[in-house]
Amino acid sequence: MKTLRNLLLLFCLSFASLGLAQETITNESVIQMVELGFDDFMIIDKINNSDVKFDASISALGKMKDAGVSSEVLSLIMAKSRQNTKSKTGIYYTNSSGEQEIIQPSVFSGSNSNAAAQKLVSGLINSKEKAQLPGIQSNNVLSTSSPEFTFIFDPSVTEVDNMQNSQGGDTGIFNWWFRMASNPNEFVLVKLTVKERKNLREIITGKNSWITSSSGIDPKYALNFNIETIEGNKFKVTPDALEPGEYCFIYQGAVPQGRDNQSVFDFSIQ
Repeated sequence: MKTLRNLLLLFCLSFASLGLAQETITNESVIQMVELGFDDFMIIDKINNSDVKFDASISALGKMKDAGVSSEVLSLIMAKSRQNTKSKTGIYYTNSSGEQEIIQPSVFSGSNSNAAAQKLVSGLINSKEKAQLPGIQSNNVLSTSSPEFTFIFDPSVTEVDNMQNSQGGDTGIFNWWFRMASNPNEFVLVKLTVKERKNLREIITGKNSWITSSSGIDPKYALNFNIETIEGNKFKVTPDALEPGEYCFIYQGAVPQGRDNQSVFDFSIQ
């Protein structure tokens, strides 16, 4: 009787799949199949033959376990999640349609220094170095003051690879940040100053005085964000509430030889 019921459920599932060719299996889908009485064989078969989008964070896996999802199915979900993230390194945000979109890096268009003006006023050089982005608004527009970002790093890179990369090895054109780094703590989140009359956004990247000089983002301008590990190479980043404006993530780690760090991952809060 149980075999007959399982065959009937499998038939219904297969029939539904024909009508939903683009169906994507999620955590909620798996929980629903468990609640409907599907056995592990059927759930595993469905996962292996469908597009999947799983949240494999500890909290999400715990919720699925509490819902009765077996260890075998949870192991498959973790494996599928690792496979899907390997080729998707970068920073992602959730758009208004609930889809994950990658933030493409923007390149600084130039920089300036106010050294001359400061020297005329004080007789000493006390200048600020500023990097500038073209336009007064990012192409990545978020409609929430509490955005969530997903950072995905390259899980295949070892410490030896990183050493070779820092000495000029191949790091890739667009994703070297996510091969050199392994944690969002190597990035800083800052708010950009908008200059409407000049049609640009800018950030202070260094200071010079008669006695000292410094480069990089001043820690007092860095905005706080929380980090939750989803997997070893995948993290959820949640900044404190952000007011409307222009922001960006900037990589602050070691820059490999032959590369520069004149790019940022910018976004707009509306």
